[in-house]
Amino acid sequence: MSTEPVFLTLANWAELRLQSVFTARDQEAFDNAFDALVAPHAVITVNGTKTSRAEYKTLLRSEEQNESSGDVAFKGTVEVVKNGKALVPTGDVGVFFEATIRYQLALWSNIVTASMNLVVENVDGEPEFDSRKATKINQVFTYLQSNIQ
Repeated sequence: MSTEPVFLTLANWAELRLQSVFTARDQEAFDNAFDALVAPHAVITVNGTKTSRAEYKTLLRSEEQNESSGDVAFKGTVEVVKNGKALVPTGDVGVFFEATIRYQLALWSNIVTASMNLVVENVDGEPEFDSRKATKINQVFTYLQSNIQ
């Protein structure tokens, strides 16, 4: 039996990290999920506009404020691994997903449909077992407000 750690594929890594961000139930969980996904000096573009890491964090968190529940459905994920022989895969990931965010005190929910391309690299100073973070993010998304709760 091997005692070596097993690392997630790029696609699985991206899906798990995004799922954690969109389903975080409190600020601490959100902060941890966001920091596990986005590198400290990430270059971020949202709907064609350069966005700072802090602005991106605020944008994503504003969707979770006062939510009663949230879920993410991944419609498609593709990956291009930079070095197929590396123990911890890095490279490019494209994700298409739909996040549904239901609010506690409202009669509607928001449906976020998004396409996201990420460049995933090992980041110095991160845990040795898996130091991957998104260093570049290009996201295109739309909101649809649904009256069904």
